[in-house]
Amino acid sequence: MKHLENFSKSKKKYTIVMMLCLLYGGFSLILFLFQLYSAFWMTEINETPGFGNQAGDNNHFLGDGNRFFDSDSNKVVGPPRTPRDPFVLLSSPASLSYLLGGVISIFAGFAIWNLIREKEIKIVKQETANNLLMPDEKAVIDALKSANYELTQAKLVRETGLSKVQVHRAIKRLEAKGAVQKHEYGLTNKIILKKELFE
Repeated sequence: MKHLENFSKSKKKYTIVMMLCLLYGGFSLILFLFQLYSAFWMTEINETPGFGNQAGDNNHFLGDGNRFFDSDSNKVVGPPRTPRDPFVLLSSPASLSYLLGGVISIFAGFAIWNLIREKEIKIVKQETANNLLMPDEKAVIDALKSANYELTQAKLVRETGLSKVQVHRAIKRLEAKGAVQKHEYGLTNKIILKKELFE
């Protein structure tokens, strides 16, 4: 339970970072989509006669504010409007930063979410395995953890305070569960705890 409690505390920090990444990514992509909309559709709207504020009874300003449509002559009056190239607008540093920033932030958010999930599953499995261990097995595992995941069987007897028979039986059960490996080491055995299961 201790590992789960510690993880619950750090999970809040990870969740905040994940939410910030997703929010920033979403906001950046919305800005990019707005740029996309402006580049391809707003130019057509700006060219529509009668769009914008009225100037008298017969004249209507166009979207760019410099030209207006004269209803009497059915002509656009004012300096010619320079058309904007949509692809130039979309390849500008601002547009590219919105797109790349949004995509990277969203990927980062989902990566953090995936890491949190994997860590949580691993801790729950570890806690469940620890709850299924007998007291002498726990004592052997704790001694191996504190000794860099390996000890001789003779040292395990001294470190755990258990009898030789208790240590021998505990090792046999842990070996059957796939938690430890036993190798001959002179007159005794070296017991190695599988690090990936108990990190």
